[in-house]
Amino acid sequence: MRRGTELATLLVGVIVGYVLAIFLTPGVVAPSMTPEPDERTVRQPATTTTATTTTTSLVPGPEVYLVWSTGGMTSDLVEALETRFEDLSVVRGDTVELDGGDDSVIPLDGLAIDPEDHGPFDPNRSLRALMPGTVALGETSASLRRADVGDELSIAGVSYRVIAIVPDEIVGAAEVVFASADPNAPIVTDRYALVSTDLARNELESIVRGMYDGPAPLRVRSQDETPWLRHGDAVLPQVFIKTALGEFSYEDRSGSAFAQEPAFIEANIVDAEVPILGPVTCHETVVEMLRGAMGDLVERGLSHIVDPAGFAGCWNPRYIRATTGRPAGISRHAWGAAVDVNASSNPVGSAGTQDPRLVAIMLEWGFTWGGDWLVPDPMHFEYGIATELDR
Repeated sequence: MRRGTELATLLVGVIVGYVLAIFLTPGVVAPSMTPEPDERTVRQPATTTTATTTTTSLVPGPEVYLVWSTGGMTSDLVEALETRFEDLSVVRGDTVELDGGDDSVIPLDGLAIDPEDHGPFDPNRSLRALMPGTVALGETSASLRRADVGDELSIAGVSYRVIAIVPDEIVGAAEVVFASADPNAPIVTDRYALVSTDLARNELESIVRGMYDGPAPLRVRSQDETPWLRHGDAVLPQVFIKTALGEFSYEDRSGSAFAQEPAFIEANIVDAEVPILGPVTCHETVVEMLRGAMGDLVERGLSHIVDPAGFAGCWNPRYIRATTGRPAGISRHAWGAAVDVNASSNPVGSAGTQDPRLVAIMLEWGFTWGGDWLVPDPMHFEYGIATELDR
């Protein structure tokens, strides 16, 4: 197993162990803000671990497959999947905003599902009681929120009662899950589908690709090929970014940017000097990872494969720059958790020219690489998880 995978898996274990230790308190949910400094852990490269990067299989027996495309699935693909497969759950997904008091909101990674359709992928029927006016929380999200069943969440001005707290793998590590039948649910994009079938992987993918004639790239995964059965499966789900690096609220949303919570910035975002790159502004945890990676390049005589003039920044409180015209969520740059390196020769959508030795060292230090994404972003490295499949 590669060193980057070992680090990523250790990080996930640390994160999950940390959040499960948080004490859950019942009552009305108060927004969770920036962790105290002693709650943050500086990540260092790992050399040994016995953990695995894959989640527990959702169901025994038939294989479970993930189908998704950048920017959301087309209506034609959704209709074709519903016609062809009986055990199918089409999952909507968008960023939703938890009311944070005054004019501020907290971004949450939200999904919407049909509990009946999702039944084959929810073996304990954890979501069976989900209905309009209620939401379910993933376990990590509930720990972060210090929330329990019966609590109330105000999302986009509507009050929702927490009806269930469910294992992360059942909901793709989403923070909040609505019933797709809820007319007030602020989630509209068909993000991905789960299919349970006895078909072999190659046969299933051939069938699905034959159904698809959309403009965006399409990806098919089996449950053994990705840690999280959800769209954007090559990156760490947002809830784990929050538990590792902190949560923030924002206001004054204008275009692609927003005014981030000052307390988060003060507690986490630092100006620092990094080998090769020079001055950077990043999350303090990411600074240490970046120093380690750039320091390794220097020690190995590889400084020349990074152009300091091609460093395009780290911290930037903004939304993801969507390529499809649809909302695409909060950028990892908002956490100061992503860096753009050798930007001029590695534009979005290209194969890029990154030296494989740079990519390997960044992976060793806990970054994941945008060059492996469905829409490649080869300049981009972010705090996260990488599996052997993505190499």
